Amino acid sequence: MSKPIVVTVDSPADFSKELAERYGVAVIPLIINLDGASYEDGVDIEPEDIFKAYNENRILPTTSAVPLPAYIDFFSSFTQKGMRVIHISLSSRVSSTYQNAVLAASELEDVFVVDSLSLCTGMALLAIRACSMRDEGLVAEGIVKSLLRAREKIRVSFVIDKLDFLYKGGRCSALASFGANILGIKPCIKMADGVLDVGKKYRGKMEQVRLQYIRDEIDMVGNDIDLECAFLVHTGVGEGEMKKAHNYVMIRLKLKELYTVQAGCTITTHCGQNCFAFMYITK
Repeated sequence: MSKPIVVTVDSPADFSKELAERYGVAVIPLIINLDGASYEDGVDIEPEDIFKAYNENRILPTTSAVPLPAYIDFFSSFTQKGMRVIHISLSSRVSSTYQNAVLAASELEDVFVVDSLSLCTGMALLAIRACSMRDEGLVAEGIVKSLLRAREKIRVSFVIDKLDFLYKGGRCSALASFGANILGIKPCIKMADGVLDVGKKYRGKMEQVRLQYIRDEIDMVGNDIDLECAFLVHTGVGEGEMKKAHNYVMIRLKLKELYTVQAGCTITTHCGQNCFAFMYITK
């Protein structure tokens, strides 16, 4: 009889607690550094704490990778129970979390680490697919091979309101940050081959930009979007605005599942407040 499989992810996958329970996914937190103290993403710090520190004192956080010992303890908590672990990691090209996870896996048996080449719910889409294959009875090796193919079909992009957080995190130059903020540009950041790059630059109010961005994504991909599930992600966008975005997507696409989640502290640290994303996988 084959060993049971557990699917695990780094916290920037932004699984809500409800979705993690639904799919049986375990999450390991990255480290958030804020005002001289360190916290675990989603454990003892929430996005609202980051917004408060910035809005009241202009203090910006930073992030740190999951330490190697933490990965070893995390993976061991499953392997010691006779389970096999498929871990979906934050892109190796934006963080050292993947390398630490691989090192931890090398010291244990039955741990498979997949470089998502993605972030946020791009990782979650891979995790959901892994869970579906697990529930169908596929072995770990077969699931990993399928995920390595599927990661090329994940579409990750997001629209930023202001670039202060990205600049602080070293993701854009001071000149680009200054220029965009002065001109009111809302850039679309896209991930390709595991790295971030600037896509279309929008202007106007974020309420209008969100819908135009969704429209552009759907028009670009057309009928090639996998209709099993997709995600709308935000960092502190109001419920009413998220409902408008949700309704617009469902009018355009007959998705079986469209999940709306608030990004956790890792994504919030780099994107700031009012960021918005539509993430999906293609056929």
